[in-house]
Amino acid sequence: MPSEPLSARRVTQVLHDGFADPTAGPRRRLDQAALVDAWLTELWEAADAPASGAALAAIGSLGRRDLGPGSDLDLVLLLDPDAVDTEGSQRLASALWYPIWDSGTSLDHAVRSPAECEDVARDDLLAAISLLDLRPVAGDAELVADTARRVRAQWRREARRRVGDLVELATGRSRRYGSLAHSTEPNLKSDRGGLRDVTVIRALAESWLADHDHEIVDSAARTLADARDALQAVTGTAGTRLGRADQDAVAALTGHATADDHHAVLAGASRAVTWELHRTVRAAEAAGARSATRGSGAERRPALTRLPHGVLVASGEVSVDPSSRDRLRDLAAVRHAAATGLPLADATLARMAASEAAPLLPAQRDVLVDALAGEHFAAVYEALDVTGIFARWIPGWAEVRNRPQRSAVHRFTVDRHLVETVLEAQRFLPRVSRPDLLLVAALLHDLGKRPDRRDHAAEGAPLAENAARHLGFAEADVLTIGLLVREHLTLVGLATGRDLADPATLRDLLRAVDQDPDTLELLRALTEADAIAAGPAAWSTWRADLVGHLTDLARDALSGTAPAPRIVLAPQRPVQEAVLAAVRDSDSAQVIYPAHTEDEPISQICVGAPDGDGVFAAMARVLVRLRLDVHSAVVLTRDGIALNTWWVAAAPSDLPHPSVLRSALDRELAHRDRPDARVLELPPAPPPRTTEDTPVVTVLPGASREATVIQVNARNRPSLLADVAAVITEHGLQLRSAHVITLGRRAVDVLYLTDQHARALDPPTVGRIVGALMDAAAT
Repeated sequence: MPSEPLSARRVTQVLHDGFADPTAGPRRRLDQAALVDAWLTELWEAADAPASGAALAAIGSLGRRDLGPGSDLDLVLLLDPDAVDTEGSQRLASALWYPIWDSGTSLDHAVRSPAECEDVARDDLLAAISLLDLRPVAGDAELVADTARRVRAQWRREARRRVGDLVELATGRSRRYGSLAHSTEPNLKSDRGGLRDVTVIRALAESWLADHDHEIVDSAARTLADARDALQAVTGTAGTRLGRADQDAVAALTGHATADDHHAVLAGASRAVTWELHRTVRAAEAAGARSATRGSGAERRPALTRLPHGVLVASGEVSVDPSSRDRLRDLAAVRHAAATGLPLADATLARMAASEAAPLLPAQRDVLVDALAGEHFAAVYEALDVTGIFARWIPGWAEVRNRPQRSAVHRFTVDRHLVETVLEAQRFLPRVSRPDLLLVAALLHDLGKRPDRRDHAAEGAPLAENAARHLGFAEADVLTIGLLVREHLTLVGLATGRDLADPATLRDLLRAVDQDPDTLELLRALTEADAIAAGPAAWSTWRADLVGHLTDLARDALSGTAPAPRIVLAPQRPVQEAVLAAVRDSDSAQVIYPAHTEDEPISQICVGAPDGDGVFAAMARVLVRLRLDVHSAVVLTRDGIALNTWWVAAAPSDLPHPSVLRSALDRELAHRDRPDARVLELPPAPPPRTTEDTPVVTVLPGASREATVIQVNARNRPSLLADVAAVITEHGLQLRSAHVITLGRRAVDVLYLTDQHARALDPPTVGRIVGALMDAAAT
């Protein structure tokens, strides 16, 4: 028995062998397996096992000699019942299992005869897949070989019947775990496109129903296994979830400059695995079913449908006529696949991958745009992406392919988000004058999301224009696409972060769309498609109301039917008027809960009080003390009354009674000048760990003629708004209005500030308040 624990030796070996070259991983894992085999052989010899009729075999990662430093040991003690009796088998099992447990090594074990292995392989799908990796470690090697032959024969006999079970195994796991490529903390083993899917692909190949591209799968498996090895070496555990805290260290150990670079590589590997699993399952299902044919005898052949531009449909696949050399045929095949959901044939994909990536002619461009309008475009994109075709068709695509998005708002990598935006934009095609420009702008709007780019919208516009020219658009259309990309955040930013009663807000929107009604409608559609594609946190009913209200104001201004915006948020106005009247009558704080009509668990609270120093801060502190998490807010002052509308993350049934909130606010207002009243007794926020946690305070010049507008973008926490409000009070400034939104883990507060004489702030005061807000947001 070795003096050093086996687990420590395994980790030491990984760190010693390193990740210096692509061949290091497989060699290192072979060495891991050899190390464990030698240790198990010592245990076998010490157990005084019989010379024949008994063997210790490995399955799982040890059986495949693909062992990581923290991987469990999956062992089977094989016994010939004619050679070893029950008492002997129990004695041998105890002599093996107890030393392994005593060493602290995680063990999954079984004691079976060859016939029992065959029965298990017939009745249990997961056990059958595991037994396909059966490999001798010590003892009677022929006994193991005979058992492996039985298991494989059983697997192939049952293969056609089990295809559906294998599909359900893969899809069921994807429902539980999600996609490895798009997860910010991926499970390298269990997520869709992870190491378990590699095992399923290889199991299907063992059935002889279907094969896969071994080079692609083996390369992807090496990438995923290297990441698993590095993760287990860093953490010293058997875990396979790559958490944020370990991503920098794992990236460095695997030779990547940043965690994002490593994530992009992992995403590429997992998407390759997902695609190969899809191809293999499709081939296995086809092998198990009777293909559509016509004719009889020697004339029997697959049914074939010919479509325009040389597109062929046969055996449920879309292909092209090889005698046609027009590039239009490939694009037409893509269009048909996107419209029908039929897969592109492998030979067609290979031919496309080998073809020249030249600029498109107008007729070719129109066919590609038609493909973007297909409801199955996402599936077609995956096929074009993993084969390298799409990045060759769209200039700049390679730089955003598999690029992770660290914002909690986003569900997908940059490239897949663009595809999802195209799918969402399809709903708006009947509503805009140029559907083609909407689809292409949706496809290109985030091309600027590259490493070290600060303003992806502004920097992405010329990239989108270059791509649009390559796709064959006329120069006027190229400029419109560039404008939409440059301004794709403008509408939602103005609607949710600016005062809609300020004429400057509308002027900025009209300037952004170049005073053009058609461009306004394109931007409105792109805004919603982009937000919905990002995820639930990026779009909601109240945000849609704000965007819709500002869009209506812009439509009226462009048509000449309305001279200027008047007031904000029509749905709130009756409630606001009621609060205003109640405050005037009572000269004290008032609270009203408007009727809750939204499906999401967000409740609205309208609060009013006589305005004065510290009123906004007092309201914010009350919400914190009552543990109401502010989702967004609109803060106004009308006729000397602070009129604040808050959206909080709580169902109406979870809100305190309005009288409780009003009483708490009265107490807070009565003591707002006392420093001890501002203490919230909350634990301090953890220090920033990454650049995305660092607060950003920005002055927005030109956003208002009457006030200085400052935006605070910071990591959200319960006391953030109260801390920001306290800074405004301490500096003796007036808050004319404020607009607060929460996006994932970030809060964005836009503050309209004036001095005591209702004038915009002078430069020295701006400098002081910006520094103070930075300190408050970082606390």
